[in-house]
Amino acid sequence: MYNNILDTITELLSGVLYFTESENPFKVVNWGKISPDGILNKIAVQYQADLSSLKQLDADAFFHHIVSKVDPSDAPMVENARKIKAIQLFLNQNLSHLQVIRIEGASRIPVLIIGYLSDGSCLAIETFAIET
Repeated sequence: MYNNILDTITELLSGVLYFTESENPFKVVNWGKISPDGILNKIAVQYQADLSSLKQLDADAFFHHIVSKVDPSDAPMVENARKIKAIQLFLNQNLSHLQVIRIEGASRIPVLIIGYLSDGSCLAIETFAIET
């Protein structure tokens, strides 16, 4: 089951971009068994960031923000938003404890979508926001 979910997420993310001041792809990584209570420390260590620079966002609000600002006359953006909605639906159906964490403090901001499989494995979907 685990490999199927990871493969499906990878497939769903193929060609999908996160639009900020630039376009960045998404990448999924298995972080293994990390408790939801320990995830912020893991992120701080992984990205050499201070805990105070981690900003937690509601996952549904994050996805809504991405798809709500799309120009309906821009076909590539509409298609990208459709794929993001499909990713959100899949994540909501297959992962628990979904959250989005931004690592603030620079113009290149790591953005992580964190969720857990039923066996306790943590999956992180990583992208970057560029904000100057």
